[in-house]
Amino acid sequence: MLTLFLRAVFLDLFVLLILRLTGKRQVSDLQPYDLLMTLIIADLASTAIADTDIPLLYSVVPILALYLVQQAIAKLCLKSSAARRLICGTPQILVLDGVLQEKVMRRTNYTVRDILDSLRSKDVFDVGEVAYAILETNGTVSVLEKAAFQRPSRRDLGLPDGSAALSHLLILEGRIQKSGLKTLHLKEKDVETILKRNGLSLRSVFFAQMNGDGELHVQLDRAHQSRVCSCSADA
Repeated sequence: MLTLFLRAVFLDLFVLLILRLTGKRQVSDLQPYDLLMTLIIADLASTAIADTDIPLLYSVVPILALYLVQQAIAKLCLKSSAARRLICGTPQILVLDGVLQEKVMRRTNYTVRDILDSLRSKDVFDVGEVAYAILETNGTVSVLEKAAFQRPSRRDLGLPDGSAALSHLLILEGRIQKSGLKTLHLKEKDVETILKRNGLSLRSVFFAQMNGDGELHVQLDRAHQSRVCSCSADA
């Protein structure tokens, strides 16, 4: 039992390392070959874990070989568009100006229901509103609505652009997060001063984040009536 446990821990860490080296991507973002490689690696690892008669090298070496092949193919796809088309395929237009493309649907094995499901996942409920629906090489569907149905932007409405400042976590369960302080170039005393100026204490804060404009979004814990408020970092 101890041998099984140690083999499982080793192979789990080894496979995790290999997958991290291939790139941090979700399954939905994987190309077909990448997904196939991931499944084969999982099978090789599980076989060695379950059968102690199989030497670990019989799984480690093939997994390393698959990783090296995957890296070689990735480099080849970066350098050659022809190789990328052959291995990964090309995007296919499923809907063009509100019209379903039947030839493409047959070629990609996409049904009308599949397209309607994909459109609804993009908050589009009428094919007639679609300018383009494109099946990407990773299997996802990208949708561009016709101009008349696109959501207006701030610029379209004549409003100032404003800023798209990224928010950073500053406080979690009453504890100041040092990574957020470093990103925002703040010190712990600065955060405590901001809270004190707004009548809050560090212990009462369940969650707080600050954006690049200095606006602090605070949610208090249950013991302090669990409310959400916005504070300013300005004096």
